[in-house]
Amino acid sequence: MPLWEHIPDGEPYVFDDPDNPGKRRVYIYGSHDTHRDSYCGDDLVVWSAPVEDLSDWRCDGVIFESIVDGKPDTLFAPDVALVTTKNGGKKYYLYPNNQSWGRGGMAAVSSRPDGGFKVCNLRAGNESETDGCLGFDPAVLADDDGCAYGYWGFRHSEWARLDPDTMATLMAGETAHSNIPSWDEQEADGYDPSEYNIVIDENVRKWGFFEASSIRKVGNKYVFIYSRNGRPEEPTGKNYNQLAYGYSDSPCGPWKWGGIIVDAQGEAVKSPSGGYDRSFQGGNTHGSICEIDGRWYVFYHRNVKPFARQAMAEPIEVEWDWEPVSLGGGVRISTAEVTTSGFYADGMNPYKKVKAARACYLRFGGRLEPVYDKNADAAPIFDLPNGAVVGFKYFNFDIEPRSRGIKLMLELAPKCADCGVDVYMRPPEAAGTPVVRGADGEIMSVGDGSKKLCSVKFDGMAGGGAPEIIKIDVPEIAQYRGRWGVFFVFHGSSAAPVCDFYSMMFSS
Repeated sequence: MPLWEHIPDGEPYVFDDPDNPGKRRVYIYGSHDTHRDSYCGDDLVVWSAPVEDLSDWRCDGVIFESIVDGKPDTLFAPDVALVTTKNGGKKYYLYPNNQSWGRGGMAAVSSRPDGGFKVCNLRAGNESETDGCLGFDPAVLADDDGCAYGYWGFRHSEWARLDPDTMATLMAGETAHSNIPSWDEQEADGYDPSEYNIVIDENVRKWGFFEASSIRKVGNKYVFIYSRNGRPEEPTGKNYNQLAYGYSDSPCGPWKWGGIIVDAQGEAVKSPSGGYDRSFQGGNTHGSICEIDGRWYVFYHRNVKPFARQAMAEPIEVEWDWEPVSLGGGVRISTAEVTTSGFYADGMNPYKKVKAARACYLRFGGRLEPVYDKNADAAPIFDLPNGAVVGFKYFNFDIEPRSRGIKLMLELAPKCADCGVDVYMRPPEAAGTPVVRGADGEIMSVGDGSKKLCSVKFDGMAGGGAPEIIKIDVPEIAQYRGRWGVFFVFHGSSAAPVCDFYSMMFSS
């Protein structure tokens, strides 16, 4: 997506393209960070792409708003469920996570995946209140047998069977049940795992539910995904950056602990103090998994600023067994690495410009600012100081050309004299390994197996704050093959910022 768009909490689904029979598209439903000084916004939009080309994203426009007495409601993390009627028709139910008084549990319906959606559970004779049981961050599954299930919660996880006729209210005779334990619940005195919807084994204190319920069916298993509060003794620490999962033979559980799918704060790098540092700034995350054209991905978001979050996706491996969980069957989901390349699983084209704000590794200083202007071309990392490290993972250097006349083109705005940058090639195997410093404190390596490609001084450049293009001969790049990260180490001789970093690319 363009950097001016901020779609966190992404729930991905592959649906039929209503305008092209026989074609399928992947749709991303999320909240919309437009308030700028608080989470989310007043509308929901959807983005989609054809399953055969995940570089061709388009905005399908505003799909829902809730305006009462002339005032728009804030809409938080939504979900969508598809119901196929007996005559083969399709109904798409949107759960906009409206937390305004009287409108919690709101549901809306459309005959198209891109809306518009109309509220379908208003109370009789009332245009501003709804009947619905779903709470914060709702997730809904319309199963193949015609039954429906809802999941929700903030620091307390709940689930219930839904009335398939309304897709919003409890089934007759049903009550909400506790689902998985939160951090506070599992750490409390008197914690009783049998009170929760989990398999009681050695993992009863790993769950740490925070928010962001999501539900998927994988083979003959069900996968519950959520934002996890990690444990302090883990390398990733106690944070809300993780998407974790449990699996079951039934949408009713019990859930068996699966693991962590992604941690949006990036690499956990062992620090000299004995703890762990992270390779990107933290915050919450929310997302889910989706199989697209035979390949699985995890969708999540990262935090540019607390109220400006970017949609992200990474390839993952998903396997499941047909045997019941009680007989050892399970679901195995690989842990994704946070990258810049996303859907380009084999690596990005190094001969296309990449804006600096798409960096996935930012340590030791530098400042990202959200972009909202659709016409803005610049998206720099500001005020990079001496010793700052910026990394992009990964480029595919099997892509032509391989001539020895290749240049590295950097778009920078120098801010001081006697400063420069070292450029490193970093292999995928270096993920999670530390930066190495020499006796004088200067960085000598950005991870195991990294190799310095070149160095350049900014002496003689204008330094007036305007970006300039630096062209560096890098004939050595011709020897590189396959996937490599490209990392930049900035250095200067004063406390002043070295530069603002705008973009990079290789050029033949």
